[in-house]
Amino acid sequence: MKYLRYLVISAVIVLACAAVCHFTGVNNANLATVQLVPSDIIWKADPNLHGLQTAVLAGEPSGRGAYVQRIRIPANTTLKPHTHPNRAGMITVLSGTFYFAYGDKFDEAKLKRLPPGSFFTEPKGMPHYAVTKEGDVVLQLNAIGPDGTSYIK
Repeated sequence: MKYLRYLVISAVIVLACAAVCHFTGVNNANLATVQLVPSDIIWKADPNLHGLQTAVLAGEPSGRGAYVQRIRIPANTTLKPHTHPNRAGMITVLSGTFYFAYGDKFDEAKLKRLPPGSFFTEPKGMPHYAVTKEGDVVLQLNAIGPDGTSYIK
């Protein structure tokens, strides 16, 4: 009886995970086999993003699937309140110290200091803002596209 219960619970979990992946468009079909060393990473400047540089490690940010991107932000940069349409935005601070807060109005007092190794999320449509101070910051973004940025007016 316990075995049957375990089997049913396991089947329900597997089916639920498959349904979530199917209906949210999460799959690895758009991810190729990738192995990169730091010198392989190609950084591109985006003039619309405060001098930020980005490097796509896997996937395609403009597509509907999962992707991984590095973001390099210069020292003394302020990112005004904005939102992103991508889902499951999960960010790790790889280097530098990032100051980050949620909200649609910039408030220096709410910024949280995030040193290397810190982790935060950017839920779809959630306004947030950030600052770099004493040095460049490198972030790693794991998300589900499509990507984009909309500034709060």
